[in-house]
Amino acid sequence: MECLKWMVFLLLASAFENVYSSAPSSSSLSSEELASAVKLLSEQVNALLDHRQEDYNSLDSSLKKAIEENTELMVLRNEVKQLRKEVTGLRGGSGNEAKNERLRIKWLGSAVTELKSELAEVLRTQNASEELAQRALIKSELSLLRGDIAQVGRGIRDLGGRLTRIEASLGSVRDDITAVKERAGQLTRSCADVASQLSTVQIEMKSLKWEPTIDHKHHQLARNEIHYQDKHDHHRSMRHSFSRSQTISRRIEDRLTKLEHKIALVSRKRAMVEKRVVYEPNPESADQLLDSLKSELSARLENITSTIKTFETKLEELSAENLQAVETLEDKQESLQSEMKRALSHIDLNAARKNAELSLTREELSNLRKTVQALSVSASKLQEKSDLQQEISSKLTKQLSELNLTSSVAKAINVTHELEHVEDQYRLMVDALPGNCHARDGLTLLGVGQGAPLLVSCHEGWIVVTRRVDGVVDFDRSWSEYAAGFGSPVSEFWVGNEALHRLTRDNCTRLKIDLTDIYGGKWYANYEYFNVQSEETGYQLHVGGYSGNATDAFSYQNGMAFSAKDRDMDISTADCAANYHGGWWFSHCQHANLNARYSLGLTWYQSDTNEWMAVAAATMSIQRKEECSHN
Repeated sequence: MECLKWMVFLLLASAFENVYSSAPSSSSLSSEELASAVKLLSEQVNALLDHRQEDYNSLDSSLKKAIEENTELMVLRNEVKQLRKEVTGLRGGSGNEAKNERLRIKWLGSAVTELKSELAEVLRTQNASEELAQRALIKSELSLLRGDIAQVGRGIRDLGGRLTRIEASLGSVRDDITAVKERAGQLTRSCADVASQLSTVQIEMKSLKWEPTIDHKHHQLARNEIHYQDKHDHHRSMRHSFSRSQTISRRIEDRLTKLEHKIALVSRKRAMVEKRVVYEPNPESADQLLDSLKSELSARLENITSTIKTFETKLEELSAENLQAVETLEDKQESLQSEMKRALSHIDLNAARKNAELSLTREELSNLRKTVQALSVSASKLQEKSDLQQEISSKLTKQLSELNLTSSVAKAINVTHELEHVEDQYRLMVDALPGNCHARDGLTLLGVGQGAPLLVSCHEGWIVVTRRVDGVVDFDRSWSEYAAGFGSPVSEFWVGNEALHRLTRDNCTRLKIDLTDIYGGKWYANYEYFNVQSEETGYQLHVGGYSGNATDAFSYQNGMAFSAKDRDMDISTADCAANYHGGWWFSHCQHANLNARYSLGLTWYQSDTNEWMAVAAATMSIQRKEECSHN
């Protein structure tokens, strides 16, 4: 709408230039000429407005056709409607009542100067601030990506080192198993020697007619030896038992030495018995001696057999322990291999993801470069238009300075009357606008007080002042942005602190907050009293009269000024707006915050359960009370 105003003013300036250039600089314009000039200006303004109206009508019809194929054009359609309303409002003019002609001329010159400054500011903002910010953001993201890739490389090298150490450990385990096998073979040979010596004893006992007992013992020993051999063959994978096997081997050797000594004693006793049998005629004493020897030998053989059984039991236990240890090592090896495979697959997945992110970043960088180029072209065109407007303004100022006082006063009177007429029409149109959203839905132009009309979103009689649904709009804005408002009413937006003050300054407004948590639960909080003070107070919040099922968390912010990332107005030692990346009426810092960064989470404190609600979607709406007389 402001752009159309400037175009109308430029058209007026051009018309004045044409009129004054056709007359001599030294002569004054008559009232008839001024009247004709004003009439010509009115016709040109009406023609311009009609032409713009036709353009907007054709654009609206084309958008209606395109909206059936693409729902994203809904925003453009709403903007066209807004422009049409601005054109309609432009027919009535704007501004306060002028007092004299000189103020009008100064005002026109200041308007042109302001337009030029705004264009220059837009150019600087587009070409400097946004480009630098985007470049800094892209550089930070690239540095983070390089760090992630380096971390992945270090992880791969660490896994390689771990695999090398595992292979070295497995090699030492194999060497230990080989040594244990060799020692077991030595023990087997030693047991075979013991068996051969016992066979010799058996032969000697047969000569004394003790064959059944000796055969039984020898058969049991042989069976034990075979059993030992089977056990030995079954547990060939023993490890970490070399020292214990040496101890057992030494004990067996000591036992065998004692056994040989005892066998020698038995041999000597047998010789003595034979001599006694030869020289002593008493057969009973010989039988008794043989019986005693037989008993003694049987007892000693039983002791030897029990000792060998004990050794065999210990060897079996050691073999079982070694087998269990080897199986444990094999299980650990398998688990390490599976863990290594999972880690490698995870690394591959992360590398693929990082490559995809890098590709997206490069594509976004290319798009940003194209956007910057397009903005540069647009800025050049705007600069050309600004230079042309400056030239026209200079000519107009020069020609106006050449007019004498009489012609200036006559012209000013006529122009003033025309402008007053336009202002009256504009004021009538503004006064005819509704003051609330009663029985209205969608985008509506409201006439609030003496200021410019407000374009708001109406829903079932309520004015929607903010909406959060998906985080597509960044709410980490400056103080001035929060004051003016941002976003689109058809998606996420903030209506603006100044608009909130204008809508609620008569203390006749109620507030409704609708919440949806991350589990799909619906919550609401209604406040019968809602007011936002002026900028001088920092847009201080006043709220009261709670009802609803979402607890009274918003009252914690009552009486607080509004804080943004560049203006800290809270009473906390921390900068709440900077920490939560969004403007709000912070205290210490909040019990409710619907303007935080969407990825960090919108929150609402549930005092009845002493828990924080994670909000997925939120809407704040206001409505004038029915008992208020002014609508």
